[in-house]
Amino acid sequence: MTRQTTSGPFLSNCLLKLYDMKVTVCELSDNELHFVEDWNKLKTHLQTYKPNLLLLPEMPFCKWIATEKVVNESTKTQSVKKHEKWMREIEQLKVTYTIYSKPVIKGDQFFNTAFVYEKGVGHHEIHSKCFFPEEDHFWEETWYDPDPHKAFDLLDIGGIRIGVLLCTEMWFTQYAREYGKHGIDILLCPRATGLASVSQWTRCGQTLAIISGAYCLSSNRSGNGDNGFQWGGNGLIATPVTGNLSGVTSAGEKFITRDIDVLKSREAKNKYPLYVNA
Repeated sequence: MTRQTTSGPFLSNCLLKLYDMKVTVCELSDNELHFVEDWNKLKTHLQTYKPNLLLLPEMPFCKWIATEKVVNESTKTQSVKKHEKWMREIEQLKVTYTIYSKPVIKGDQFFNTAFVYEKGVGHHEIHSKCFFPEEDHFWEETWYDPDPHKAFDLLDIGGIRIGVLLCTEMWFTQYAREYGKHGIDILLCPRATGLASVSQWTRCGQTLAIISGAYCLSSNRSGNGDNGFQWGGNGLIATPVTGNLSGVTSAGEKFITRDIDVLKSREAKNKYPLYVNA
């Protein structure tokens, strides 16, 4: 694991010397019409609460395509085009940093790749998803190619150290611990998970906050999917050391913004279990 710095031209316009910052997590509809409604409400929320950082769900800008077991090349292309169309919307948000994932075609390979957008600067690739489920509604191993590098690197944004685990990657907790050992401040976990497993994913996010000694943020899809599938919502913010939840989204409150103290993440690295040598 290495750390990507921001000493160059990228991600250098807003050094957050004061480590108090505002972060927003959300749940957004899988239904594309309802998604537009959610997005407009999200913009209002952001204008009101003015966060420094926004986390979006996993590949949020089109319907979930891995619900079908048979791969369709046209569907791949359309999903990429839909996400690219929405990049302008991300750029118009009044947020310094927006973290999201989107489908990416490179040659004959198809990736689910995490990015951070810095306001006024541009989009920076973080890493592509490495581990995939293969079951009803989640035929991701069939659809996507894994990141060949397994590059779980830290990224400095304005003096804050972030890392990303994309959905299923959250269960590979060794990467959360490695992030912690390398000084992560905020662990960002975009998800696409169902209603039936909400409690498991919530507990996972809380556990990762303890293992990494960092704030764990997660955003998710919500509402009705194809074939009667119900998305889980429940975006969350969990605190370092205790794993306590400082906020969880719901159908009635799809966006939450909280103040976090990054120094608590820094202090957590000297506490159990981070100080244990392994």
